Amino acid sequence: MDKPTSNFHFKFMSFGYKFRDFFLPRKNILKEVGVKPGFHVLDYGCGPGGYIIAAAEFVGKSGKIYALDIHPLAIQMVQSIASKKATDECGNHLFRLQNWITR
Repeated sequence: MDKPTSNFHFKFMSFGYKFRDFFLPRKNILKEVGVKPGFHVLDYGCGPGGYIIAAAEFVGKSGKIYALDIHPLAIQMVQSIASKKATDECGNHLFRLQNWITR
């Protein structure tokens, strides 16, 4: 696939993932594969960002989460999630956002 799906399709898919995540929490998946503090995790094809919060909790301050997707709405959604969850109760930064755009 060399271009993103339609915005409608992406939003519909994102809605479906909310149900998936309710019944199959992403924390369980990450625990099963052994993500630990200090890991660097690439969420390739991150979609609406279903893994980033759980992954950030697992890798802690010493780890990093990278989210990559071809769809602009995916990047917007991940940025929104990250900005809402940018600091913990102690004011520690949980996310550092960087954008790489290539043409």
